[in-house]
Formats: sequence, C-alpha cells, structure tokens
Amino acid sequence: MASDPLTELTVLEPLGVTEERVEPEDDDRVRCRGCSSVVAQAADAVARGGGHEHTFRNPAGYSWTVRCFRDAGGCSSSGELTDEATWFAGHEWCFATCTSCGRHLGWWYVGAEGSFVGLIATRIT
Repeated sequence: MASDPLTELTVLEPLGVTEERVEPEDDDRVRCRGCSSVVAQAADAVARGGGHEHTFRNPAGYSWTVRCFRDAGGCSSSGELTDEATWFAGHEWCFATCTSCGRHLGWWYVGAEGSFVGLIATRIT
C-alpha cells in the first residue's frame, strides 16, 4: 500500500532561532492624513532647493514643513499659478488638494526646471 505524503510529516527541531512575526515593510505609498487616500509614492521623493524637506514661514506668519515629490497623482491643482511669496526661486505655485476629500495638502510648483509638489508633512502619512 502506498504511503500518504500528507500523513507522513516530519517535525523539525528548532535550531536555537526564535521565530518572530515580521511586519510588512511600508507599502511605499504616501497618504492623505484626512481620508487615507493614496496621494503619492515615496519613491517619487526628490530634493529641491537643497533638500527633500523644508520648513518655511509664509507672509501671514504660518510655518509649514513640506516634503518634495516629483509627482502626486492623488492631488489636484487648485487656483491660479502665482510667483507671489514663492518658496522656490524661479517657480510659480498653486494649491495641491487631495482628489478624494479636497483637503489642502500643499503646493504644486511649476518652473523652467519642471514641476513638483511640496506636501505638508503633518497632512500626509
């Protein structure tokens, strides 16, 4: 009679290594903190103006920390482009809003060197 491979299990003795649950790595998606929709990919992070992350103060006195990305497919542009009080020389800007919930997430920047988005660090995860 043939043996059934499903009933013939071999028990392996541990080799002194304890098994630990490994949490999956971050999924490389940047999300809107308000609605959790994907707004960008972490792989699209770029350095602009000397770095990826910047803290600026606007003319109204509010400070913002932004992280730069070459694209943010989950963000829409809102408003007219302007160069007034721009944080990146040679770039005009308009608002970047979450396409799912409409929350203001940062600013799109457009210039001769191309476009990018600066997303507000506290409004993304």
